[in-house]
Amino acid sequence: MALDLEKLRKGRQVLQKMGQGINPIDGEPIQTDSFLQDPRIIRCLFFAAEVLGMVADGTLIIKDERRNFSITDEEKARICLPDGPIGINQFARCVNEVLSPSSKRLTGVIINNGLKELGILTEVVDPNGKKRTTITAKSAQYGISTEPRAYNGAEYEAVLYDDSGKLFLLNNLEQILGRDPAVLRQDGSCNG
Repeated sequence: MALDLEKLRKGRQVLQKMGQGINPIDGEPIQTDSFLQDPRIIRCLFFAAEVLGMVADGTLIIKDERRNFSITDEEKARICLPDGPIGINQFARCVNEVLSPSSKRLTGVIINNGLKELGILTEVVDPNGKKRTTITAKSAQYGISTEPRAYNGAEYEAVLYDDSGKLFLLNNLEQILGRDPAVLRQDGSCNG
């Protein structure tokens, strides 16, 4: 969508006038019994005007949550993963334990979304209409499988990462999160 800077500036002026209690069409004061005189509405109008001004000036920065994640090779080397197959949330917790305070924390959802974008995992809807993450035909080659589990009397398929899956995640974390255009390799290494 192309931005029309003149329309942005005009929109900002309209919102500012309304926030000041002035009818932007005829310049007359807005009636005191109007909802536009409510302090909550006035604050919203000034906030929206400020945002429009920042967009028009090019000073509004919207952060991509995945791009705030950063990990150094030294931090990766300090990650201690448990033996045996683990779930993605446990993997994320282990990574988070070594991250610097300035890095965004990982969640299983963030990692799973990256793996879904790469076609390594997928999402299905169960008979109850609930979405769940599951494996694809490609998952096994990355050390990812499922195992039946039960929680509160309900059975489900847990997505698990064996030792090669954990190595794959560690070695390709930036690529999975969309921060590096290098190509993923099944052996956990990267070919960029």
